[in-house]
Amino acid sequence: MHLITGATGNVGRHIVEGLLAAGAGVRASSRNPATAELPAGVDIVASQTDSPAFAGVVGAFLNPAAVHDTADRLLAQASAAGVRRIVLLSSSSVLDDHPDNHTGIAHRDLEQRIERSGLEWTFLRAGMFAANTRQWAARIRADHIIHAAYTSAAIAPIHERDLAAAAVRALLTDDLLHQSPVLTGPELITQADQAKLIGDIIGKPVRLEETDARTAREHMIAQRMPPEIADSLLRYYERAITQPIEPTPISTDLTRQQPRTYRQWVLEHAADFR
Repeated sequence: MHLITGATGNVGRHIVEGLLAAGAGVRASSRNPATAELPAGVDIVASQTDSPAFAGVVGAFLNPAAVHDTADRLLAQASAAGVRRIVLLSSSSVLDDHPDNHTGIAHRDLEQRIERSGLEWTFLRAGMFAANTRQWAARIRADHIIHAAYTSAAIAPIHERDLAAAAVRALLTDDLLHQSPVLTGPELITQADQAKLIGDIIGKPVRLEETDARTAREHMIAQRMPPEIADSLLRYYERAITQPIEPTPISTDLTRQQPRTYRQWVLEHAADFR
């Protein structure tokens, strides 16, 4: 049995599907189990559930966005229940030592807490999520205009299915035991090229207008993005200009499956932008 926190999120749902396909037992935590809509055979528990959620569990996937500030309690409960392994959805921002890098600091702190717990661990240090471009969806649907900073920065967005595949492998095998791989998509692409690609796929030109970081931050927060996440993304783009990103796709490091491109992600989610 494996416990998946954030099981109804972008990554969590695919982890659940991958574990079921491998024949593993799955227990999923959800803020509202009644509306989780997870596959048959999944044991769904409320996120607030205490120790019983870990009964019979050998490995757990922790999504920081789902566990919030309860991580210490969850780790103590996991250890007491005999859980062997923790797989953490971390962030490549932990490698940035800037004092204002609040996202990186928070993830690094959680990694250290897990290491001190004595449990087996794997930290999946994800780079930019392809799904982050959903922040553009409302503006694209409204007037096909995007405002963004650092539009020439080349990044390698990762598909959530590939990140989930890495989590499944980390839970079911020892291939990534006590490793902290930085995970990206297979190819570099700029925000300008992302916007053009979205426009080509939805059949309506999308115009990207370069703006300064402060204005871009305001637009991101207006789309209900938490300020600390907006700051982290902007730092990621800025850093990519001076420190080029080297793609580390799933197929190279984690599975034999071909990594999914950003184009594939847009094709799967085109309805979000129409």
